[in-house]
Amino acid sequence: MKHSIVMFVALPAMILLINNDAGAAARGPVRSMVAVRTDTPPVIDGKINEPCWSKADVATDFTDYKLERLAVEQTIVRVLYDHENLYVSFECIEPDPNSIVGVERKYDQSLREEDAVTARFDTFHDHRCTYIFAVNTLGTRYDARMGLFDYYDDETWGCDWTAACTVEKDRWYAEMAIPIRNLLFDQKDGMTWGANFYRREKGLQERSYWCYRNSRARYPREYGHLTNLDLGNVRLNRKPAYEVYGSATSDFNKNSTKLSTGMDISMRLNSELTSAFTINPDFGQVEADPDTIELRDTERFLRERRPFFREGNEIFGTPLNIYYSRRFMDIDAGAKVTGQGRSWTLGLIDVQGEIVRDDIERTGNYHVGRFFHNVGENSHIGGIWTNSARSDGTNFAGGMDARLYLDNTTSFTAQLLGLRDSEGIETDGIIDHDAYGLLAAFSGGTTPWYWRVDFRDISRGFKPDLGYIPRRDIRGPGSYVRYREYYDQGPLKSLGAISEVEVYENNDHDTVLRDFMEGAGVGFRNEIELWYIHADRFHAPFQNYYDRLRIEYNEEVDVWDSITGGIAKGVYEEEPYHEYSLEKPMRITNRLVTTLNGNYRIKEPKTGGHENIWLWRWVTQYNFVWNARIKFTAEQTSEGRHNLTLLFSWPMKQNTDLYVLFNDYEIDGEEVCAAFVKMVYRF
Repeated sequence: MKHSIVMFVALPAMILLINNDAGAAARGPVRSMVAVRTDTPPVIDGKINEPCWSKADVATDFTDYKLERLAVEQTIVRVLYDHENLYVSFECIEPDPNSIVGVERKYDQSLREEDAVTARFDTFHDHRCTYIFAVNTLGTRYDARMGLFDYYDDETWGCDWTAACTVEKDRWYAEMAIPIRNLLFDQKDGMTWGANFYRREKGLQERSYWCYRNSRARYPREYGHLTNLDLGNVRLNRKPAYEVYGSATSDFNKNSTKLSTGMDISMRLNSELTSAFTINPDFGQVEADPDTIELRDTERFLRERRPFFREGNEIFGTPLNIYYSRRFMDIDAGAKVTGQGRSWTLGLIDVQGEIVRDDIERTGNYHVGRFFHNVGENSHIGGIWTNSARSDGTNFAGGMDARLYLDNTTSFTAQLLGLRDSEGIETDGIIDHDAYGLLAAFSGGTTPWYWRVDFRDISRGFKPDLGYIPRRDIRGPGSYVRYREYYDQGPLKSLGAISEVEVYENNDHDTVLRDFMEGAGVGFRNEIELWYIHADRFHAPFQNYYDRLRIEYNEEVDVWDSITGGIAKGVYEEEPYHEYSLEKPMRITNRLVTTLNGNYRIKEPKTGGHENIWLWRWVTQYNFVWNARIKFTAEQTSEGRHNLTLLFSWPMKQNTDLYVLFNDYEIDGEEVCAAFVKMVYRF
């Protein structure tokens, strides 16, 4: 009860104070730069010595967002374009090149722990969706899209573009060539795009933006302007692009081999719309999904990396996910159209194939639709729907969503959904044919405070066939408050605190979930960071809790020279436990890296005595000079679970990829020993 009093009295008052402070904070000016047309494109070699770069406008005076002051090590950006590409160059001042951290060599892997630069473009200048292009000092590329609700960068999106980098004695350079035809844009002259440029510098631990209006600079409503883009004559490639594959899977335990082949086709309709088709696609995951042991009572949400779903995937994301593409287990054929205009966004998907419902594979036709219209400068109103026409029945879900900005940092989000299932959704012996889901939330804040309060009402039978709804039959509020302050002098480098609260009742007004989590952390100038977290979680019928201390060393300077440890004490489902954890990444050479994780848990079962549970995981990867990569993962637990994975990937040519995967694992009594070979050819 005392937690409820704190939540419903103190927390709203705190949020009002925070909101008033954030609203009163000065907002920096919008910055602008001119994109200069060039008749002679630069050579993308990581050197900006061509004459055309001297004619480009210059963007500099980057702001370190952690300390909200001009960055000590500045960055200079130039932008050129022609009828095919947008060219971006970064000149990064770095007096100590030995402090540069650059390890990742595989395309589209996270560069968060590396020295890297990023270009972000809002091509319709509507403050809603973003293209993201990043590169580290090794020339490794990363691209993504950000959708409406700012949850994360959607790494499923990708396109063909080039980048190169060079490192000199007091600076390093990056060059990008981004084909404009691969983006959705308004094909007219005199266009202005939203743009921002970002640099992560590991030596001084600066994270700096060109246009810094407030600490939400990564979001398109805070971008600067990239002007003078004459795009009326951009060459669009409307010819279909094909990706065909052949694969073979050998199961050594069953002494069987399966051959498969299929095709993905993509085709640009115009500058605002694109389409995709698939026939018998291979959805084998050659990149292993994240694999950790966690104490949780809901399934994990895994990112989509299959080719057919990549384009436009970010526009289908909503606060309540009635569409989760990984529900599709097998597909015979599929078609998709996605696009964006100056005031609208559209997505349509139709698939003939199989999903799993109640642990049984169901064949049918599945349709997903998404549309939203811009309202005002930053807001939108839209709708989303899914229809599952299975061989044994139908399941339809759909409704409206909106995000309305009250000021530059504060927004109101709402979504109302309904569901109709012909067979009915069974929950604890009760069958529901109709159900609903509702979410309403306020969120906002800038450095050092961020906050969110919401209310969810999800009925018992709200279980879309194609959705990801981790909890049903819940009704109640939640909140989130985070504080993070950085200091440029003194023994302390940072202070942080976090609080999360959720209290839900079911349809019978019984409390089914009551989560409270509070934590505080301090970072010292000697690169040691300490975090303490206390959690008190009631998930009916169990009262769980834990106290956890995490210690990190050198995490922000160089993750490959860091070490993280933790100790915890708690109770999970009426069983007390102590837990110890350790993580040690290591860079053995510039091309060979490895990470070792370990967890050791001592449980005290109700039957008496002790039960020791342990897990260790070892991941090693080596990047060959000829651009191939081999990755080895070994995992073993005390509960008889093991996993050995060996992955070899080789982009043999610009349009040909080879994958070889070996798996030997035992999980929950299932034993698999198999090899997988896949060849992909694009034309």
